[in-house]
Amino acid sequence: MYFQVKEWVYERGGKLMYLGGCGLLAEVEFIDEQTLLCRQEERHDLRQEPEALLLGVAYSHSGYQSGAPYRVLDDLHWVFANTGLKNGDLFGHNSLHERCPGGASGHELDKISPHSPPNLHHLAKGDNPDDSGADLVIFETPNGGAVFSAGSLCWTLSIIVDEGVSRVTANVLRRFLG
Repeated sequence: MYFQVKEWVYERGGKLMYLGGCGLLAEVEFIDEQTLLCRQEERHDLRQEPEALLLGVAYSHSGYQSGAPYRVLDDLHWVFANTGLKNGDLFGHNSLHERCPGGASGHELDKISPHSPPNLHHLAKGDNPDDSGADLVIFETPNGGAVFSAGSLCWTLSIIVDEGVSRVTANVLRRFLG
């Protein structure tokens, strides 16, 4: 499935919103119409390509089970339009994640890696301890595709309770569907 999604984004101009963290932990294979095989072995032995090539970020164990808001790094990007957020501002203070309170950058966190696309825009960084927060990123492909990655398991649990997360998500949805 990884290669089909990558081809859709890179070759056919697909728009991907990755609103989670640690999203490519398992390899999934459809055996037939009724059978799905899921392998959760050592991550690096499953795929020939790093997840950051598709998502812009890759899972890192640092910051695991911590929660924090994001700090804006590029307030001039359209993702932050009509949010009122400026560079250095924190957003994503609120999350419904009960085991990992503290903010939208939480639980399982993805970060920029050496395999991230070179044209990546680093929009915000989770303010988790020891610089371990999620990286909020976006990039476009030459054929009109685009990927927005929240890099955090807590992002979706913040959409309905945090105005900043909600507005950023809405901006991306409008642009990607427009």
